[in-house]
Amino acid sequence: LSATSGAIERGLDFLYIVYDNEGYGNTGQQYSDATPHAARTATSRAGFQGEKKDLFAIWCAHRPAYAATVIGAEPLDLARKVEKAKGLKGPRLILALSPCPTGWDFDPQETARIGKLAVNTGVWPLKEYVDGAVFHTKRPNRRLPVQHYLETQGRFRHLFEPQRDEQQLAQIQGRVDAYWDKLDAGDA
Repeated sequence: LSATSGAIERGLDFLYIVYDNEGYGNTGQQYSDATPHAARTATSRAGFQGEKKDLFAIWCAHRPAYAATVIGAEPLDLARKVEKAKGLKGPRLILALSPCPTGWDFDPQETARIGKLAVNTGVWPLKEYVDGAVFHTKRPNRRLPVQHYLETQGRFRHLFEPQRDEQQLAQIQGRVDAYWDKLDAGDA
């Protein structure tokens, strides 16, 4: 992060793409600052108790030429943002949520469905930063409950089995709801 911060600060002309698999995948899916709350990892067997850092917001605080979030399950949004970034000069950043079958414990055939659920539950907002402002490029009209996304992944199985952890599920849903409620109120 510090090298990227310095490059943005200097206004260097680059396009930086991060594949966010929400953990340290090369070391057996250990938790990282990108791991979401309650996700089970190789180093947080009871579920990660921290909060995922908002890398997009950290980048935007640096005022780059462009920043965006994308996911492969929304290919038109992804392609439009990459083309837009390619046409600009200065520091440009793209943050791609990358569902990881091995680390998240799901069948690889489910990758696109899990990606769509990340967007449709509101867990992964599709947005871009342009000229000092953040714009959402896809807002789920009727957000699905977050549990639809969580229950597809073994890393969250402990929230549903052997019994549902209603408190944790409500907490996670509450965080997602608060994000979108703030947008609906015009605060973001």
